[in-house]
Amino acid sequence: PPPPIKGSYVVFGTMYDTEFAPQTPQAAIEATGVPVPAGATPVQGLRQLNRALPEEYLALVDLMIDRPVLCTSEADKEHIKQIDLQREKVEGIIRGMYDCLARFRPFQARQSLIAALRAQIEQRKAHAALLRTNREKAEELIATTAGELKQATEALHSSQPSAPHHLRAAAAAGGAG
Repeated sequence: PPPPIKGSYVVFGTMYDTEFAPQTPQAAIEATGVPVPAGATPVQGLRQLNRALPEEYLALVDLMIDRPVLCTSEADKEHIKQIDLQREKVEGIIRGMYDCLARFRPFQARQSLIAALRAQIEQRKAHAALLRTNREKAEELIATTAGELKQATEALHSSQPSAPHHLRAAAAAGGAG
């Protein structure tokens, strides 16, 4: 892959910069202008931003509905400035939400790792149980086969005379001749 981009870059006509310093969640929330109680946790701040986003977005849509086609007067230009300010506010809320969510990534990674390790443990336990069951079956089969082999050997020895038949026949022919 190509090396990471450093500095400014453009995506879909919007300029981004890789050199910004991440804000604390509280600073990101305060930058949006959304009121958040003092001492709020990042989760509470994220909830507050999540509540404020639809309101601000609807305000932006309301402003855009009345947008003049041509900027012919100062009032029209002022209206467009209001639209730009509202758009920036919505972008700020989204950026604040992104910053708050970024604070949870280490926790998410830790939880994902814990879940993966637990799944591996369960897999290994299942494999161990399967091996244990297969070993027990193999031991039973070996014991059963050993017993059957012993019985077959004993039955074979008890049904045969002490000397094999061809040896007795050879001994009888040799003594007569």
